[in-house]
Amino acid sequence: MTQALDALGFALTRASGRYGRYMDLLDTLLSHSGQQAEGWTARDLDTALYWIGGNGHQLPAST
Repeated sequence: MTQALDALGFALTRASGRYGRYMDLLDTLLSHSGQQAEGWTARDLDTALYWIGGNGHQLPAST
C-alpha cells in the first residue's frame, strides 16, 4: 500500500495518527478521481492500493 502511495506522490509516515492520515489520503484520492472511481468506496481504493503495491499474492502467469 505504501509503495503504491509513494508511486502516486503521497507520503505516509509512521508518525502518530497514521490511520487518520491514511483515511484523509483515501478521501483526497477519491474526491479528485472524477469518473474513474465513480461508485468506489474508501475500502475499494484501499484494496486497489494493496494489490498495486505488490502486497497481495501474485497470480500465476497465464499460459
